[in-house]
Amino acid sequence: MTAYGLVVWAQSRGDLATIAALRETSIVIAALIATVVFRERLGRLRLTASITVLAGIAVLELARP
Repeated sequence: MTAYGLVVWAQSRGDLATIAALRETSIVIAALIATVVFRERLGRLRLTASITVLAGIAVLELARP
């Protein structure tokens, strides 16, 4: 509930595309934590998904005026 509240608060104060992009980085960070801390295999699918998320974030940030 707190995390959702923080996102709504941030969206009311900042650029929506930037905040949405930063919010999606949590998926990549979670995959990295799972790999490093819990010794889970990153795997081709998870790596591809992480790269896709990061590429999407880059596109959003580079498309800003």
